[in-house]
Parts: sequence; C-alpha cells; structure tokens
Amino acid sequence: MTSPSSDPSSAEPQASSGDSSGSGAQRGPAWVRIAAVLVGLVAAGLIAILATQDTDSGSIQAGTPLRGNLVPPLRGELIWPPASFFDVEGGQPLPGVQIGSDEVARFDIDAASPRWVLVNFFASWCVPCEREHPALAAWAARHPYDGAVVAVPFGDRTEDAVAFYERLGGDWPVVDDLENRWAVEFGVLRPPESFLITPEGIVATRFMGQISADDPDAVIALLLGSAAEGRAPAQPDS
Repeated sequence: MTSPSSDPSSAEPQASSGDSSGSGAQRGPAWVRIAAVLVGLVAAGLIAILATQDTDSGSIQAGTPLRGNLVPPLRGELIWPPASFFDVEGGQPLPGVQIGSDEVARFDIDAASPRWVLVNFFASWCVPCEREHPALAAWAARHPYDGAVVAVPFGDRTEDAVAFYERLGGDWPVVDDLENRWAVEFGVLRPPESFLITPEGIVATRFMGQISADDPDAVIALLLGSAAEGRAPAQPDS
C-alpha cells in the first residue's frame, strides 16, 4: 500500500518559488493594484467635477474645444422679440440685431461686439431652462451697456420656443436653429447650456446646467483681474 503523500495523482501541484508567471498568488496583487488605480482615477474625476460645481445654480464649468478660440458664426433670423418691438427706422435696437432692407430683424454675433455675450441654449420642455430664465434677465439687467444675451432653441419647435418667451418674457434676441447648425458648432449636449463670449469674440467658458446671474460675472471678474495683473504698473508723475 502506498501512502497518500507518495501518490502523484493526489498531490497538489507546487509552484516554484522562482516562477512568478504561473502563480495565482502572484497575479492577485497586480489586479488589486490596477483596480486601486482605476478607483483613484474615478475619484479624482468626481472631485474635479464637484470642485467646479456651483451648488446654488447647479451649473458646471465644463471643458470645450472652443475655449480660447473665436466664437463660431452665430447669425440668423429672429423669432423673438416680436417685429413690433423694433423700430425699423430707428436702426439697431438690440446688440447684435440688424434690420435688413426687407425690414426683417436678424442677429449677427459679430455685430454684438465689443460686449460680453452670453449664448444660451434652451428648450421649452426643459424644466431647468425655465428655472434659469430669471437669472438670464438679471444678468442682462446688470449689463445694459457691456453685455448681451442671445438665446437659441435646442431640439424644440419654433412655435413652442416663442410660446416659452411669450409666457416668461425677455427682451433679448432669440435666434432659431432649425438645422441644429449652432448646436453642432458649439457641441451642445442637452439644455440648458451657456457660453460666455468675451468682447473680443473669444469663447471664455462653457456652463452646463442651470446658471445663476453670478456665474458669468465670476468668470468676467477673473478674466478682468488676470488682464489687470498682466498690465505694467502705472509710473508715478515726476
């Protein structure tokens, strides 16, 4: 009778101490390390998002390839305010609005400079857009001479977008985007999204979600502060 220890078929295979490739015990820690790295990357991403989130308005300053570049061309026929709002013989009643020889009001973002322009993508079916609307009005009231709002419907019917403004008000231009050209140019994912444009026509930042009136102003203050720091100090009079 042979002893169990001498039966080759019953013996458990023994890993060589010098073999690191075939050992489950050696592979385990590697997977643990990889998992830990992945968890750390996810956590870092969440921290970055939370760090840029406005807890009052719910907006997030999101990355965009447009930042630091010239704003895409944004022009087209207005669907709001009503034609009766414009004094055709009075010239240009709103920043960026031009009255053609056909007496049709059109918006051209190039004609809105030199002002800060807040481009707002909205939809009549979007609840955060409705909640955000008073903030747009407040920001426009703060910047009667150095700012302008222009709104663009996103995934919405023209009549519904007009009804949205008839119900909530607003005296800034609303430009229809029937072919979603501007939504594609700006890379809009879902409303509300807003883009702050500098007086030089450069995209300063992108806000995803409902904004407050203070959100664009915080970016403006930061940019103006940075510009001031870059200027040479004034020399005292001799």
